[in-house]
Amino acid sequence: MYTFVKYLLLGLSHLPLWVLYLLSDFIYFIMRYVIHYRRNVVRKNLDIAFGNMDEKYRHKVEKRFYHHMADYIAETIKSFTISYEDLSKRFVVRNPELVNKYIEEGRSVFMYCGHFGNWEWSLVYPKLFAKCQFQTFYQSQSGKGIDRLMTEMRTRWGGYAIESHKAYRHIVECMRNNIVTFTLIIADQSPHKGAKKHWTNFFNRDTAFLVGPEAMAIKTNQVLIFPAYVGYKRGKYEIELKLIDDAPQTTGGADIINRFAALMEEDIRRYPELWMWSHNRWKHKHEDFQD
Repeated sequence: MYTFVKYLLLGLSHLPLWVLYLLSDFIYFIMRYVIHYRRNVVRKNLDIAFGNMDEKYRHKVEKRFYHHMADYIAETIKSFTISYEDLSKRFVVRNPELVNKYIEEGRSVFMYCGHFGNWEWSLVYPKLFAKCQFQTFYQSQSGKGIDRLMTEMRTRWGGYAIESHKAYRHIVECMRNNIVTFTLIIADQSPHKGAKKHWTNFFNRDTAFLVGPEAMAIKTNQVLIFPAYVGYKRGKYEIELKLIDDAPQTTGGADIINRFAALMEEDIRRYPELWMWSHNRWKHKHEDFQD
């Protein structure tokens, strides 16, 4: 089964992107109008985030979100074979010098981002920041075949894909061996009920954020960077790197999470269709917990 899926995806991946976008249009129709993929969650989240906007605006964002989600699937398929030259024109980082400055100083960097835009096209980073070791943390999939395929795709230009439960041990090992690293962490997941969490204002609602990435940054004194999306059209994303903090041991975890949440909200308000509204982001309420 793994071999069949792999060669099917590779075959599709060799198609021109404009052809894959035709497939995306079909996927959009199926998700939105046939199976109504997580429609109740999407609408609930949009009501929370944009309750002050009229229904017409929320309807427009919902439609564009499903279009982008379908595009994300098509673009991820293309990631298996796309060339670096092509991808670097489609996923443009305006100011890589911000990260390179710290790398040249021997400082390791955490890229602290969310499920926004196309995080799989961060494939460009290993070549863009070639003077350090690239790695990404991920949650393993239940299907071993899919997990293996995604790992192969994410590491095709170098670097490592590390399961999240091994993250801290791996970071400490790199630090002990004086390995300068650039680590991509997706940090906008809703924490499960028993996890450590920090509550902060996000879209005018008290929202739980997972405690973890900033704690690792504090313990290992790593620089925290946020990839702000400042340009977007179908098939092309422009990123401006923004400093969250370069002295985390002085700042502390709460302020780091608050800064991340504020930057994330700015991105979502700028391009709301690019966020993963189908995630049940506000499933927890602060009053349900005894902190």
